[in-house]
Amino acid sequence: MTTLICKVVSQTEPSFVTTQKGEQLAKSYIRLKELGGDYADEYSCAVLGNLAQCRFQTGETVAATLRFRIFENNGNSYQDVTAIDIVKLHP
Repeated sequence: MTTLICKVVSQTEPSFVTTQKGEQLAKSYIRLKELGGDYADEYSCAVLGNLAQCRFQTGETVAATLRFRIFENNGNSYQDVTAIDIVKLHP
C-alpha cells in the first residue's frame, strides 16, 4: 500500500453491488492526480463501503492510501487500484 498527496479530479456517485456473501456494498470510483504539474501521475481508484459514500470536491487536496493489485484473466494482466483510506487535507 502507498500513501500519496493528491488532488481530486472527479468522483462518481455511489452505487450498490452485491458481495459474494449476498451483502450490499457501496462502490464508487474516484480519479486522483498527484501534485506536480501537468504531467503528474493520475489514478482511477475503486472506493468501497462507507468511504464510497463520502463526497470529495473536485480540486480538493487529499491524502490517499492506495492498494495496487495485478491479476491475470485468460492470459491478460490487469491492474486494480483501490483507495483504502482518503483524508481531506486543510490548507
